[in-house]
Amino acid sequence: MDLIVITPQGLCNRRVPLVQKLLHKLCKVAIGLVAVLPGIPVVAEISSFESRIEPLLKKLCYDCHGDGASEGGLQFDVYGSVEELVANRQLWGPVWDNLLTETMPPADMPQPTRSERKTLSDWIARQVFGIDPMAPDPGRVTIRRLNREEYRYSVYDLLGVDFPVYDHFPADDTGYGFDTIGDVLTVPPPLMEKYFSAAEEIVSRIADPRELQPSKKNAAMIKAVFFDGAPPAEPGKRLKYARRIIEQLAERAFRRPVEETIVEKLVSLSTTDLEEEDASFEAAVGRALVAILVSPRFLYRAELQPAPDDPRQVHPLDEYALAARLSYFLWSSIPDRQLFDLAEQGQLRAELPQQVTRMMADPKSNRFVENFVGQWLRTRNVEGIFKAGDLRQQLGHLRPAMRRETEMLFAHVMRSDCDVIDLIAADYTFLDERLAEFYGIPGVEGKTARLVKLPADSPRGGVLAHAGVLLVTSSPNRTSPVKRGRFILDNILGTPALPPPPEVPAIEESIKGVTWKMSVREQLALHREDPVCASCHDRMDPLGLGMENFDAIGRWRDTDDGEPIDSSGQLASGEEFSGIGELRKILVGKRRLFYRCLTRKMMIYAIGRGIEYTDTPTIESIVDAMIDGKGRFSTMLLAVIQSPQFQSRRGGAAGAPRE
Repeated sequence: MDLIVITPQGLCNRRVPLVQKLLHKLCKVAIGLVAVLPGIPVVAEISSFESRIEPLLKKLCYDCHGDGASEGGLQFDVYGSVEELVANRQLWGPVWDNLLTETMPPADMPQPTRSERKTLSDWIARQVFGIDPMAPDPGRVTIRRLNREEYRYSVYDLLGVDFPVYDHFPADDTGYGFDTIGDVLTVPPPLMEKYFSAAEEIVSRIADPRELQPSKKNAAMIKAVFFDGAPPAEPGKRLKYARRIIEQLAERAFRRPVEETIVEKLVSLSTTDLEEEDASFEAAVGRALVAILVSPRFLYRAELQPAPDDPRQVHPLDEYALAARLSYFLWSSIPDRQLFDLAEQGQLRAELPQQVTRMMADPKSNRFVENFVGQWLRTRNVEGIFKAGDLRQQLGHLRPAMRRETEMLFAHVMRSDCDVIDLIAADYTFLDERLAEFYGIPGVEGKTARLVKLPADSPRGGVLAHAGVLLVTSSPNRTSPVKRGRFILDNILGTPALPPPPEVPAIEESIKGVTWKMSVREQLALHREDPVCASCHDRMDPLGLGMENFDAIGRWRDTDDGEPIDSSGQLASGEEFSGIGELRKILVGKRRLFYRCLTRKMMIYAIGRGIEYTDTPTIESIVDAMIDGKGRFSTMLLAVIQSPQFQSRRGGAAGAPRE
């Protein structure tokens, strides 16, 4: 049996005649298959394949993946037919990923040009995945429950109550690194009970149930609900006032106009008391407000669409749903009046660029910085992560400043519309006096963090040298080159390593029986002697070792346990470096990979699902725009918001598997 294998790292380069014949046949069949798919025109005749695609495959892809080789365990010739082979998108997906992320061909093999990579990528997109650029698939998003932060800010913007969600609700599950993912935001019965208790407590804070005399503490809360002041004495007018309050609050909480029947049911909860002159007006309205806060229309971000269970149906979001997506993306909360009015007028799509600019200038966009950066770069973990013994004492009260440094850098890049590569390459950072002293940077005074231009010889600059990032990528009592290297692959380059198989031993197991003291570098080298371990550690370890001059809490050091630190290395892609400065320059040179990685992370956070292969053309177009637009933050942000993935949705049966 002839064998073609494609490893998770991609394609290799020996020319094997049997493989050539099979790939030639494969591509012809794939073109034929696409020709019969409705709505997907054939973009390449066989003659075009022979003149454009086949030569590239000969040049780049014929190596150890055939003729009995089985690298990576992905074998093409175990399939019964070429048609079956082409239909296996799970097999072709890693090939496409590694082609785009430039992890294959290997560094010591001939490399394709940018144009050649695009040609092959376009072929896989159209002929294997059947993607039509004229009819993009926005994907299916599961209805999303508000996470804790979204609940907190929605209640605050609606009622003026800052409810302590962390004291009342359990931590949200995460998916793909974020807590905005619909598939994991479930509502077990105990949580529903907590929502009822929370609603009652929130409503009780708005005003004294006996009178509407605002105090300094509750004045803003009362104004948010009882916007026309105290109620009139006449029962009929009291009822009309209550109805206006309930309808307005329900409309804002549900993020769209509310049907008359729903308003009537909510008002009916208050009617009996409101008809009595001595009844508590605010308590009566409060009953309706509790019902609003426990309604699925508030707790879930539902997006109405025709034929929601038909995966063949794609529809643009209505403007109310678009307003909600936008506000929860950038503000973690309900739309404000301006967004709602534009949606009501059908003008929001036409005004998107202006609205995005307005929203990013609003202080509420700090929520986006905290929640997105806090999860992407893990700064949420800084203040709670455990450190052992002396390291914990050395940290002292520096944790808030460490978190703030990374968030302020991101906010600066965002609001100044810089090239996002500054997140890696900035020659400045944001320090207060104590963190500057911790870094050994003179001339910074005061408790307020500010922009500080770094000395020319400083190893700091960019998030990889931020103490907060170094802290969360270390072990409790020592550094971890593996964790740091994996962090770079996952969050900077977007080329994550596969999870280790269960039978692979830990590093500590690998060095059992060794009688001499080993450095971290030596321990990792011994661990990589196992070929199964080497496939991932060859990519992770050099990156992490390049950061070894930073200890487990981010302090600079030249020695470890009395021995000089060697922070040199060679990446799997072939580049050699010595220390964090040279490593940083190499990463800056891979800006396309960073742009792609950041775009993917932001899209996951924004739309509430993982990235699928059907999203790849959109992401590549955004990366192209960033390259042309000098990497500006606004280019990426607006392109994500204007993408089909953000503005549309596809139907799909609940629980249906994704391809």
